[in-house]
Parts: sequence; structure tokens; C-alpha cells
Amino acid sequence: MKNRPFFWLGALLAAALACQAISPDAGTQEQQKPPASTDLRSYETDTFRFTIPQGWQTMEELWQRPIPTDREYYDLGVIEIITITSVQVQGASGAFFAVASSPLAGGVGLEERFETAYTGVKTEIQTITQQPFERGQLTGYEITYKRPWGEPWWMFHDIWLEKDGIIYVLSFHAAPASFENYSEVMEEIVDSFEFKE
Repeated sequence: MKNRPFFWLGALLAAALACQAISPDAGTQEQQKPPASTDLRSYETDTFRFTIPQGWQTMEELWQRPIPTDREYYDLGVIEIITITSVQVQGASGAFFAVASSPLAGGVGLEERFETAYTGVKTEIQTITQQPFERGQLTGYEITYKRPWGEPWWMFHDIWLEKDGIIYVLSFHAAPASFENYSEVMEEIVDSFEFKE
């Protein structure tokens, strides 16, 4: 009779432990925590800045090594400054955004330079749309096209801008089948792009 309270206490403790073990949330406490930070990163030079979408990374981060700074960007006569990507593992597919630049020299205007850039490339280009571009303080020209690079074909959307005698090309590309899936994030990047005063 004297041991009965200990018996019930032990039975209650065993029942509580059993309920916790079969609970659907058991062991998932770590998974339910919110991300440590939802802050977006930005990329910034002396001339411009833009926001890097959450989950994207620079090519240097993906490859874990420095990327050469004198690479011509896809035969367009501009030099790549930065490329970011949605790709998380080398060899996976995803989307890419790059900023490339070149001096606007020799008395050639932005429109003429834009027009000749795609006729001088070494690979076939299938133009889909081409038109003037204007958004906020940004004005220039844009083109959407398909072209092969290596074995696969890629869908590109390039925006050509000019600031203080320098051309800036904002270029997106992804596999044609998944290009539209990235249209919203690409718009967000362009909306965040700005020249510094």
C-alpha cells in the first residue's frame, strides 16, 4: 500500500515518455527553427550596386576560388565584372546573372554598340525580342535570345545601359526549359540594380 504512489508516479512518467517518443513532432525541433538570418546580401562597386537573391551565390563562392577578372563575356566585347547563380552544387543546372562592362569609345553610341554586339559573335543567335529598355532611372536596350554555348543551348536576356561613357550589360541566362521559372527573381535583381551618384 505504501509503494502505490511510487507505482503511479512511475506509470505516469513512463506514459509521458512513450507519448513523446511517438509524437509526430519528436526529433524535429531543430528543423522547425527559422533561418538564422533572412537579410539579403548586396554586391557593390564604386559605380553600382544590386541585391543578391536569397539562396544565390557568386561564382567564386560556388567554385571556392577566385574568378579571373579579364574574361570576355560570351563574345559580346564586354568584360565580366561579377556573376551570381542559383546553382548550389557544381554541375547542377540553374540561372545566372552577370554584370559586364566596357568603355564606350570611338564615337560609337550605345545603340550602335548594342546592334553590332550580336552580329559579331562567333555562334548562332536566335533573337526572340529586341527593344528599348526603361525602368526608373535606367534606360538603354534589351534583347532576349537563344544561343549555343558548349553543347547546350541557353536562353539569354541582356540589358545594355550606359553611365559616364561606360557600357554595363546586365545579363541573365538559364536553360530554355527553365528560363521562365526564374523571370520573377530576375525582375527583382533588375529592380534592385542602381548606379551610385
